[in-house]
Amino acid sequence: SDPEVSYDGKRIVFALRCPATNTSTIEGAPACTGKRNIWEYDMTASSGLEAGAPRRITASTQSDDVDPAYLPAGGGFVFSSNRQTKTKVQINGEDVFAVDEYERERVLNLHTMKADGTAITQISVNQSHDRNPVVKSNGDIMFSRWEHVGPRNRFAIFTSRPDGTNMFVRYGAHSPGNSFLHPREMDPAGQFKGQVASSLMSLSGTREGGQLVLIDIANFSENSM
Repeated sequence: SDPEVSYDGKRIVFALRCPATNTSTIEGAPACTGKRNIWEYDMTASSGLEAGAPRRITASTQSDDVDPAYLPAGGGFVFSSNRQTKTKVQINGEDVFAVDEYERERVLNLHTMKADGTAITQISVNQSHDRNPVVKSNGDIMFSRWEHVGPRNRFAIFTSRPDGTNMFVRYGAHSPGNSFLHPREMDPAGQFKGQVASSLMSLSGTREGGQLVLIDIANFSENSM
């Protein structure tokens, strides 16, 4: 799931999950851990899509990694993960993870890592989930943040720098009951400068599906797209 294409168009990063009982191997390593891991399909040394080579980037058997995207200039990847490298705690020698408000699943926060899968660093902290990160033309990361505090319950569009600083809500702070997922920057220098495409959905009864909307983030009044 969650495929994203590299800037040169020759690699695809994606999330892969298959049962740990699957005995398939790639380059001598088990292909399946039972969790969602980040993989890359590399076509730089081949003559086309079918001749590319897959490689595993993360291999956790305890956490799920999803929503990967390329950072600029070979800087590695940003992705969502419930590994919680900064927010988990140890109690009696065991890792204890934060779960969402309904205590259904471990919280997904944003992480970055180098191209070889090392130096995994958590860059966001949220009591709910941070999902769908992408990189804007100015190098900032744009993502969807589930905010659930008291009566507030929605996914809003946020941005931050790749190190997690300068985090700011860009749209959705005053859209009660609405969720904006999979935000994508439109042509930053063309007709749609300052606009973002996103899916608009309610919080229940959908599976990340909804209306396709165009949001004028540079010049908006809330709830007016």
